[in-house]
Amino acid sequence: MTNELPPLDMRPVQTLLTDLADRGMRLHSLLVHRHGQTVLDLWQWPHEPSLKHKVHSATKSFTGTAVGFAEAEGLLRLDDPVVDHLGDRLTTRADANLSRLRIRDLLTMQTGQRRGLSGATTRLRTTGWVGEFLEEPVVEPPGRSFLYSSTTSHVLSAVVQEVSGEPVDTYLRPRLFEPLGITDYTWDRDPEGVSSGGNGLSLRPYDLLSFGVLHLQDGVWEGRRVLPTGWVQKASALHVRRAISGEWNGRELTPPPPDAAADSGYGFQFWTTESGIYNASGIFGQECMVFPDQGGVVVVTGAMGDGTYHDLPGMLRRTFLDAFDPAERDRAENPSAEQTVGQWVHNAREPQPLSTATRRQGFTATYDFDTNEQGIRSLALHVGEDSVRLDLEDERGLHTIDHGVGRWLRQETQVSCWRLHHAYQDASASILVGAEWSADTDAELHLTWHFLESPFIDRVSLTLGPDDITVERRVNVNSGPMELTAATGRLRRGTAHDATALSTDQLA
Repeated sequence: MTNELPPLDMRPVQTLLTDLADRGMRLHSLLVHRHGQTVLDLWQWPHEPSLKHKVHSATKSFTGTAVGFAEAEGLLRLDDPVVDHLGDRLTTRADANLSRLRIRDLLTMQTGQRRGLSGATTRLRTTGWVGEFLEEPVVEPPGRSFLYSSTTSHVLSAVVQEVSGEPVDTYLRPRLFEPLGITDYTWDRDPEGVSSGGNGLSLRPYDLLSFGVLHLQDGVWEGRRVLPTGWVQKASALHVRRAISGEWNGRELTPPPPDAAADSGYGFQFWTTESGIYNASGIFGQECMVFPDQGGVVVVTGAMGDGTYHDLPGMLRRTFLDAFDPAERDRAENPSAEQTVGQWVHNAREPQPLSTATRRQGFTATYDFDTNEQGIRSLALHVGEDSVRLDLEDERGLHTIDHGVGRWLRQETQVSCWRLHHAYQDASASILVGAEWSADTDAELHLTWHFLESPFIDRVSLTLGPDDITVERRVNVNSGPMELTAATGRLRRGTAHDATALSTDQLA
């Protein structure tokens, strides 16, 4: 395809960036591909492009792709009854509706169940997640009504594992990831070793872009067919014309009201539209959107809260239909928009400054806590000249976190975070942390924890009393509570030492 016009009009992009900022919709990356090249590459500090990022429910589109491979290899048929592959997991005989449930009904989220199940609750189970799906009654004949559910996608993962003999992440490695050059990725598994079908995949935003470009190119990559012939058309087709994810009440997704507005439909684990645009989509602003007629792909990773991230797909469709439209570009030239977006790209990479003010140098103390919502058992504080060390004990063990004062420090941690992180708890997470003392008092210390491969930023505030400490913890985005009840710890006898105060007393 030849294209003599610039591949992207920056005026709509400038408007998008302004709107996102005005609404507090934090971008971690914005990548745009058009006509064989990356025409916009924006990433937000500290989420450098070499880092993986949780894509949350965009994982579903990868799980659906695994089903496409399994169908092409003759391991399953889309009209297979699900119980034919998972019958040994049933504790009771399948009723008529469950017996009718087909693999294609899972792909299109038309299971006939009453409520949708979310990873936020499923991840807290200590038993296999397929069981949660099978425990949920199929109250109407499958294939009729759309109901979004992450556990539905997880059953697809279990089916592929059953027929292939290996988890989906392993199954896709030679078929999808290696052909695209995707080597740095992780994929969570349930307690039975099944790859999390509805969420849990982490990979670089550039790799998510490659996944979208592969679909734009009808499954062909660098002249080689990667996806089965015809799968892109099946996956992106409008199998469900009106699809709404439903309302989250903290435990489940309930069906939307009959008059709820829908701006998209559903394919095979992709959101789709009448115009042919389709996307893999994850909570908090993770998107991989394909524009087949315009020859473009847009990828976003971010940290966008409830009430905003649902609007992101529509914002992207409107923005890039305009930005990809040559007629729009012919109407007026506006070089300032390109300069403004270029400056935005530059500014996004600048680190957030930290106050260099220091307090209480040499102070150390250890505090013990009664049972509390944060799960803290003990906390030891060590204040250095330009650093603050926290030794925090919770139900996951003892964690040491070193914070820079006036500088950011990167490290790995296993600290408990599932209560505020959509129930995610990584075995080890990369964090970038810093400490700032209150400008008004040396009794308040504020810690910032950037979880580098996810949307989450934890803010931990410590208030130091004469013989106690109060810990407050909140997060920037979550599907549940945004903060936890403050926890107060008692000073452990004989552990407090304030070198600055001691020096002053001696001088007096």
